[in-house]
Amino acid sequence: MPYYHLSQKYPHSEFLQVEVTFTEIARNSLSVSARLPTWRPGRYQLGNFAKNIRNFIARDEKGNTLDTLKQSPHHWKILLNESRTVKISYEYFTSEIDGGSTYVDEEQWYLNFINCMIYLENQLEVKCEIELAVPNEWEIAAGLAQKGKTLFANTFYQLVDSPVIASQVLKKLQYNVNGIDFNLWFKGDIQLTYQDKILSDFEKFTQEQINTMGDFESDSYHFLFQIPDQKAYHGVEHLNSTCIVLGPAKEFNNEEFYDNFLGISSHELFHYWNIIRIRPEEMFPYNFTRENYFSTGYVAEGVTTYYGDLFLVRSGVKTIEWYQEELNKLLKRHFDNFGRHNYSVANSSMDLWIDGYEAGTPDRKVSIYVKGAIIALLLDLQIMIESKGEKSLDDVMRYLWSNYYKKNKGYSPADYLKVAELVLGDDLSSYKIDFIEGTVPVEGKLAELLPEFGFELIEKYPENSLAKRIGLKYTENQEGFAINRIAPGSVAEKVFRRGDIIISIDNKDIKNLEMQHILDLDKFTIHFMRNGKMKKTEIHQQVDEKYFAYYELKKLTTLTEKQMMLRRKWLKA
Repeated sequence: MPYYHLSQKYPHSEFLQVEVTFTEIARNSLSVSARLPTWRPGRYQLGNFAKNIRNFIARDEKGNTLDTLKQSPHHWKILLNESRTVKISYEYFTSEIDGGSTYVDEEQWYLNFINCMIYLENQLEVKCEIELAVPNEWEIAAGLAQKGKTLFANTFYQLVDSPVIASQVLKKLQYNVNGIDFNLWFKGDIQLTYQDKILSDFEKFTQEQINTMGDFESDSYHFLFQIPDQKAYHGVEHLNSTCIVLGPAKEFNNEEFYDNFLGISSHELFHYWNIIRIRPEEMFPYNFTRENYFSTGYVAEGVTTYYGDLFLVRSGVKTIEWYQEELNKLLKRHFDNFGRHNYSVANSSMDLWIDGYEAGTPDRKVSIYVKGAIIALLLDLQIMIESKGEKSLDDVMRYLWSNYYKKNKGYSPADYLKVAELVLGDDLSSYKIDFIEGTVPVEGKLAELLPEFGFELIEKYPENSLAKRIGLKYTENQEGFAINRIAPGSVAEKVFRRGDIIISIDNKDIKNLEMQHILDLDKFTIHFMRNGKMKKTEIHQQVDEKYFAYYELKKLTTLTEKQMMLRRKWLKA
């Protein structure tokens, strides 16, 4: 059984001292392979965690140093010299707090074991014991079994999917749903002013999620909140917990912050079912030694994004008006990304491993979260319409739970479509070709489906005249307006490139110019800087030229009984 001992040399040190003892090594083994995971579930990108390790040393049970051969950045071959026990020690550098990092100082230990725990290749399924050398007065928040300062995991997989916050200054709230304890742990300079409201809202959306999925396997669940002083928004799902980093702390009791607090918590809780357990076949089980490419990010993250906010309105925590606004924000993000014309959501999922979490090449790809949520909405609405409100996407997720996760297997893209077709009772080839594997615009299908639920889709344009008429967006700096977005096929695309800085229009300082007057001009001259050189161009515009179109939901004023029935089925309101 691997035994891990974690400590700090000094309380303020940014290095975590790790000692791990591996026993019961086969007698005929001449060497063992020790590895550090190369990535962490929930972040489909190589993590390069080995860069944080220094002073890696392997010894036998007598303290003799064993020869170690580095096979790759995350892989060490250790020669045994007839030893049946290997003791490995190293230091792990901690410098930042995000949803999946490890950080230690004199106030707290924040441990994501996935990025700092060595394992042996043949000991992934054995029990692990972890001793935390923290002060006696510290509390330990974790989803693992614990006795005093020692944690216990049944497998390495369970260990690395069970993060920890240990500190003397944790705040805690707790509620119970269906006999299950749900714990909210907070590390941050906050006042829990509205405890009753927090507990009531969390209990409502938790109950709604459990009722929808019909099953919850764990005896307890832990929300581990880091609330830093600076702005932050990040969450990572785990086996029976989630790490959420949300800031700044000074805004904790503000309405906008609270909405984000609820939204990200609901999203991460639904991951308990979707991706932690209902998982793509490519990650069943996880392979920590390399990339786990998969094309179904539109299920893993898209469906979860869709449900995260939906559960808040279904449970009565939020109103229909709030949900309508959240959908409009989602649509705005989608239509503001011209990558929707260039790359499918399936291909964007495959490419998570190279640039899925950064801006990357302009307008190359779509977000699996945003477009994934929109096409989940399309599928849900279509199922409800075809079944006259008898079925929904809920039935698809419950089927995947019962017939894939419960039968110890992952799903393929074809499996997901097959299950959806079974629930729908119709063919989904066009849905697959158009919206999963293709780049067909979603607005046509949305405009077709939404009126059945008492909403219409309306086309909108930005108020800014340079965006609407010329096709460019910008940020203001000391020099002028720095162009950061250009609409394909626009007037701006013919002249400008990103990074150009608009200085003046018709020799009038851009910062003192009323943008609206551009609407009245057939042509005007723009002076701009490119790579330190002044340039000018004459812009000719047509009255009917409009760019950066987006779409919003608008409630219909009167509803038929059928529309009201379908809306109640969808939103429970």
